[in-house]
Amino acid sequence: IKIIWFIEIMGVFVYYFLSRYVPALPYTACMFLVGLLIGYSVQRVAGNAVTESTTLWLGIEGEVILLVFLPGLVYLDSYNIDVHMFQQAFWQVSLFAFPMVLAGMTLTALVAYYIFPYGWSFDLSMTFGSILSDAYFGRKSHE
Repeated sequence: IKIIWFIEIMGVFVYYFLSRYVPALPYTACMFLVGLLIGYSVQRVAGNAVTESTTLWLGIEGEVILLVFLPGLVYLDSYNIDVHMFQQAFWQVSLFAFPMVLAGMTLTALVAYYIFPYGWSFDLSMTFGSILSDAYFGRKSHE
């Protein structure tokens, strides 16, 4: 239970810090880096609560993790949208931004499918590509 609070407080701290001091950095990409640091620390430090919790999370299938967290990412973007600006920019987004996000998602999925050594299915690779393309291309439009 303590580790859940630690992770939640860390996520709130990262969100607060980014929204106040570095709003140009995407939250999802920074949380990815925090996860990378936690994963790296699991290999170096043994016997603490973070290591035990991370070891439990490693046993969960990748599809389950992506299907649990992807709706939250989509909801966050839909909740923060300015409806008036969206209506004005709809055709520009449809003609220019949407194809580039789709291309970035597909290229990332192809790299994940053919180059990464994880043996992911193509569906899982496309889900991975959609998360990363949103984190990169989707945040560029907020600047």
